[in-house]
Amino acid sequence: MNITKESIDSLNAVLRVQLEPQDYKPKVDETLKKYQRTATIPGFRLGHVPAGMIKKMYGKSVLVEEVEKLINESVGRYIYDNNIPMLGSPLPKMSETERQWEEGNNFEFLYEIALAPEFEVKIDNDKVPYYVLKVDDKMVDEDIADLRRRYGKFSNPDVSEEEHILYGEFEELDDAGNVKEGGNKTKTTVALEMIKDALERKKFLGLKKDEAITFNPMQTLGNETEVSAMLKVAKDSPALNSNYKFTIQTINRVDKADLNQEFFDKIYGNDTVKNEEEFRAKTHEGIAKMMEVESDRKLKKDLRNKITEELNIPLPDDFLKRMLRAEHKEKETISDEQFNHEYHHVAEDLLWSLIVGKIGKNNNLTVTEDEVKLAAKQLVYQQFAQYGMHDLEESRLDELATTYLKDEKHVSSLERGVLDQKVFVYLKSAHKLDPIELPYEAFIEKLREKTEHELEHHH
Repeated sequence: MNITKESIDSLNAVLRVQLEPQDYKPKVDETLKKYQRTATIPGFRLGHVPAGMIKKMYGKSVLVEEVEKLINESVGRYIYDNNIPMLGSPLPKMSETERQWEEGNNFEFLYEIALAPEFEVKIDNDKVPYYVLKVDDKMVDEDIADLRRRYGKFSNPDVSEEEHILYGEFEELDDAGNVKEGGNKTKTTVALEMIKDALERKKFLGLKKDEAITFNPMQTLGNETEVSAMLKVAKDSPALNSNYKFTIQTINRVDKADLNQEFFDKIYGNDTVKNEEEFRAKTHEGIAKMMEVESDRKLKKDLRNKITEELNIPLPDDFLKRMLRAEHKEKETISDEQFNHEYHHVAEDLLWSLIVGKIGKNNNLTVTEDEVKLAAKQLVYQQFAQYGMHDLEESRLDELATTYLKDEKHVSSLERGVLDQKVFVYLKSAHKLDPIELPYEAFIEKLREKTEHELEHHH
């Protein structure tokens, strides 16, 4: 067997694979002998079918199967042994000569391959904006009020007052004000402090258990997302804007926890904070730390866009598109617009993967088995936490993570994720960060900001 690589350009090449009879004949003969030993053919005892008959019946199919198997193994070994930096998988190419599937013939196979582009990453220590949330007194007040509610004492008064939480049944009404047949019906809570308009809120005061009030939740509360979640209907459902009869089943009152040492210790541990001023400072610090995750996510996206655009690395787009098209043959047909949109995402992720690999190699950033195992445990924990299961035993967590890692695809995905985070930490330290404090609304708007490229290709 002879395999040669013929370069087309810096990003594309062709592997020419040439087989002679001595390359495939031993395997073909061995497989035909197995067929001869196991074939069941009327008129012949098991294992006594003439070799010529077996060859006539199965020779060509065995030849094709063994040659293709040999080709696949040999091409994979050639790419590995010669350390060819390949993108994607080889694509079969039509041979210049017509292939005759007859034993004793020479065979030639051609495969197109895409080569990873050569590039270097140079970090210029440029100054880059780092957007951080400006934590104000209002945010601290709201966070402390929430903590005081969560650690407060619950009771069920007889009559509703300001800041009470009413639990009851919502029943959708028709235009005549009657309960709508087949209309939306659900049980949930209404926090009176959510009703911003004082006059509207007054209608809910002085109510008792089993009493009912008719109102339009959307007009009263005004927040589409909150009302949609409360009524358990989609935002585009007509039921979102209907009038409802709300029958009170429970009145809940929360007496907020006092700002004392017992409360401080419950939140931050014994004697960590000693007074209200220190408690506010600690709460301020906690909010800032929590939102730092969002700041980092924005910085990561900005650095990725910056480095990718500066390097302007070429890709073998024609090859990659044909490879992606081949994958879609087994799926439903998609439009050119959908295909191009998908390809842009594939190309972006591929480019960044190459850049991350290069930065990692240049700076000796490696991923250990322990780090992959830890990432698997964190992933499993998060999946269970979504369903309210926060108390998994360590042994059970280890067992589930080990099972998850039996799939090589999972291992590869976690390895990429760990390396990607290590590269981000390196890039964050390698650049001069220019902290820009923004109030909450402006901060959220900045996080949602899209680049021109994203506006063009991300939907």
